[in-house]
Amino acid sequence: MGKKTIIALTFMLLVIITSIWLFASIYNTARSQYNEGHQHSKEIALEKGKLTSIDTIDTYNGNIKYHIISGKNVNKEPVYAWIPLSKEQIKDKSDLDEVVIKKQSSGITKEEAVQAVKSEYNVKQLINVKLGMDEEIPIWEVKYKDQSDRYTFDFVHFSNGEIVKHMAVKNDKFK
Repeated sequence: MGKKTIIALTFMLLVIITSIWLFASIYNTARSQYNEGHQHSKEIALEKGKLTSIDTIDTYNGNIKYHIISGKNVNKEPVYAWIPLSKEQIKDKSDLDEVVIKKQSSGITKEEAVQAVKSEYNVKQLINVKLGMDEEIPIWEVKYKDQSDRYTFDFVHFSNGEIVKHMAVKNDKFK
C-alpha cells in the first residue's frame, strides 16, 4: 500500500468515527430532554399516588407537558398517574393537587381506544397510541393516517371511551 492510500484510509476512518460520535451526541442530547424530570415525577407519583412500584414513564406533549406513569398502588392494583410539568402547576412536592391518579381498571384499554376510533373513522395506518391529558381530561391519543392520507389525531376519553376531539392535518408537502 502506498503512502497516499494509507493517508486517505486514515482520513476516511477519522471522518467515520467523528460522524458516529456526532450522531450519538445529538441523539443523547435529544433523548435526555425527553427523559428530563422523570426522576422527580417518579418521586411525586410514589408520594402523592402512594405508588409502591413504577413500571413505565412516558412523556406526553399537549397544551401542557405531562409525565404519564404506570405502576401499582399500595393495594397492588395497576394505576396510571398523570404528572403535569408546568411550573405554574407543580412547584414542589407540597403542591400536588394537579396530579391525577386513576386505577387502570377504571378506564378503557389502549386496544379499546383504537377500536372506538376504528368504529367511527377509516383508519388506514395506525401510527401511535399513548395516554395523555387534554383540558384536564385523561385521554388516549390515537394517531393514524386516514383513507385520505391525512395525519389524524383522535382523543378518546379514558373513562368512557367517547371520542372527545378529532383533528386531521392534510400534508400535501410530501406528495
